Amino acid sequence: MSLLRRPSGRAVAVGLAGSVVPLAITLPVFHMLQPTLPADLRGSSLITELAVRLSLSSFPVIADALAELDLLNSELGRIALTASLITDVTSWFLRACFAAAFLITEAKSPGFTSKILASFVAFVLFVAFVARPAGRYIAYKRTPAGELLSEGSFVVVVIAALLSALVTDVIGFKYMIGPMMLGLALPGGMPIGATMTERLDSFFIALFLPVYMALAGYRTDFSELGHHEEKWCALELFVALCVAGKMVGCIAAGLFFAMPIGEATALALMLNIRGIVEVAAINNWGDTMKATAEHYSTLTLSMVLITAAATPLIKVLYDPTGRFARAKRRTMEGARPNAELRVMACLYTEDHAAPLIDLLEASGANHDFPVSLIVLHVTELVGRAASVLKPHKKSSSSTPSDRIVNAFRHFEQQASPGAVTVSPYVAQSPYSSMHHDVCSLAHSRKANLILLPFHKSSDGARSTANSAVRSANRSVLQYAPCSVAILVDHGLASGSACATASNRNLLQRVALYFLGGPDDREALAYAARMPESGGTSVTVVRFKLRNWVGMGGHDEVRDEEVLQEFWQRYREDERVVYVEKTVEDGEGTASVVRSMSDKFDLLIVGRRGEDRDIEGSALTSGLSEWSECPELGVLGDMLATAEFASKVSILVIQQQATTGGEADQLQ
Repeated sequence: MSLLRRPSGRAVAVGLAGSVVPLAITLPVFHMLQPTLPADLRGSSLITELAVRLSLSSFPVIADALAELDLLNSELGRIALTASLITDVTSWFLRACFAAAFLITEAKSPGFTSKILASFVAFVLFVAFVARPAGRYIAYKRTPAGELLSEGSFVVVVIAALLSALVTDVIGFKYMIGPMMLGLALPGGMPIGATMTERLDSFFIALFLPVYMALAGYRTDFSELGHHEEKWCALELFVALCVAGKMVGCIAAGLFFAMPIGEATALALMLNIRGIVEVAAINNWGDTMKATAEHYSTLTLSMVLITAAATPLIKVLYDPTGRFARAKRRTMEGARPNAELRVMACLYTEDHAAPLIDLLEASGANHDFPVSLIVLHVTELVGRAASVLKPHKKSSSSTPSDRIVNAFRHFEQQASPGAVTVSPYVAQSPYSSMHHDVCSLAHSRKANLILLPFHKSSDGARSTANSAVRSANRSVLQYAPCSVAILVDHGLASGSACATASNRNLLQRVALYFLGGPDDREALAYAARMPESGGTSVTVVRFKLRNWVGMGGHDEVRDEEVLQEFWQRYREDERVVYVEKTVEDGEGTASVVRSMSDKFDLLIVGRRGEDRDIEGSALTSGLSEWSECPELGVLGDMLATAEFASKVSILVIQQQATTGGEADQLQ
C-alpha cells in the first residue's frame, strides 16, 4: 500500500487512461454492433465483462512478469506496478460497492439489508482494528528480528486468511475480497510475507498452479474455432479493441508527461501482460455458462498470444541501463583535487559496515576535502511484490538498516565539522536486478565512486562466498554511471571496534601499484586524497617494462601527467613515497608485488578490465591464466588469492567506461 501513499502523476495518469480509454472505445462499439452479433454474444454480458477485465491490469500478474524480466525495480517497472495497483484497488472497491448494491436490491426486507451492511462494516473494522494490530504484534513483538514466523504464528495467519474468505462469502460478497483486505492490512516483507512465501509459494507454484493451468488448457478446444468463424471473429474484434485502446491510453498519458515514444510503448505493453488472473476470469465465465466452448478457446488463445507478443517487445524497446551509458562521465580523475567527493557505499549485510567505515576514515575527509557519503543498504526482495528504494527512516524496533545507519552517523559525528555528510537509503529488490537501484541512485545523486564489498568474506576460521552478491557486483561494474571500487576485506572488520574506541585509523600504510591506464589513474586520484587524513602514509609503486621506449599514446601521456602532478603535490610530504620498479614481464611484476605487499595494511590497484595499454598488458602477461575473480582484474585477483591475503585488504578501482565517441578519440 506504500505505493499508493504518494503515487507519481505519471503512474496515476497511465493507470486511469489505460483503463478508461479501452472501455470508452469497446462499450460504444459493442452497443452499436449488438444487433448484428451472433445470438450468444448479443444477449450475454460476456463482452461487457471482458471489456472491464481487459481494461484493468492485474497487479500480481504485472509484478510477477516484471520480476521475470528483471524490470521490477526499473523506472518503468515502478510506474507499471503503481498504475496496476491503482486500477486493481479501485476495481476491488467498485466491485464491493456493486455487490453491496446488488445485495440490497435483492434483499427481502430492510432488516436483511441492514444486517448485510452491518456485517460487512463489522468485518472491515475487525480487519483494521483487530487483525492489523495482531499482525504487527506477531511480526514485531513475538518474532525475533530477522527470523521467520514460528509454526504457531504461521498457522494463525493461514487460518485467518481462510476464515476471512469464508466470512465474506457468507455475507454475500466475493470470497476473494476477505483475504485481499487482510493481506493489505498485514505488514509485508519480513517476517509474515517472507514466511508465507517460503512455506507456501513452492507448494502452490509447483503443484496447484500447474494443475490449474493444465485444466484450463484441457478445456481449450482449437478444433471448434474453424467451425464457427463468425463467433471467433466477433469476439476477437472486441479483444483487439480492448488491447488497442489500452495501448493508446497508456501511450498518450506517457507522451503527455514527456516520455520517449519507445518507453511509453514499452510501458503500455507491460500493462497489457496477461496471466493467471485473466485465466481465472475466463474459467469463471466458462463455469457460469457466460462463455461457450468456442468463446473459452478463443479467449484463452488470445491471452497467450498477447503475453507472448508483449514480452519480447518489452525487451527490445526498453533497456533500463541505457540512460547510465548516456550519462555524463563522473570520475575522480576529472575532478578538482579539493572538490567534494561523492561516494556511494553499498552494503549487503551489517558485516560490511566496519570495513567500509575504516576505508572512508583513511580517505582524507576534512573541511578542505569534504566527502558526501550516500549509504545504501540493499537486501533481497522477500515476502512482498514491489521493490523498495527510499531514504532510510528509523523504525520502532532495531533493524539491520538502523544499525548500519547508526554506525555511519557515528562516523559522521567523529569527523571534523563539515568533513562528512551522510545520506542513508534502503533498497529491496531481486539480486538479478539489484544493480538498477545502485546505478539509479548513483546517477541521481551524482556520485563519483561506488564502493562495493567483495562477495567473499572470512571470519578467520572459514571463508564463505555469496554468488548472488557476486552477480550483482558484476552488473554494477558493467552499467555504473561512475567509477566503481570493490573492497576485499581481510582483517579490517576484526579491528574496527578497537579503532573506533581509540579513535585511531587502522589503515596507516597504504600502497598503490601503478601499471598505467585509466583504472590506475582513477586509483591514483583516490589514493591522492589519503595523506590529507594525517594518519595515513601512501606508497606509489610505478611498474615499468625494461627496454620499453613507449609509443606516445594518449594513455601513456596522461599517465605521466598525473604522476607528475601527484609528485609535485606531495614531494615535500614525508608520508608519501614514490618508487619505480623495472621488470621484464608479468612474472617480474608478481615477484615485486609478493615481496612488498605484506608491509602494508591496504593495497590499491586498478581493475584494468579492458587493457588498451600495450605496456600494461605486457606487465601482467601470463597472470590471468589462473584468474578466479575477473571482476577484480588481473592484479587484484592475484592479490586476493595470495598467501598474504589473509592480512592485507585490497581495493580494486574501475574508472567509468568511456562512451564510444570518447573511446574513438582516445584511440
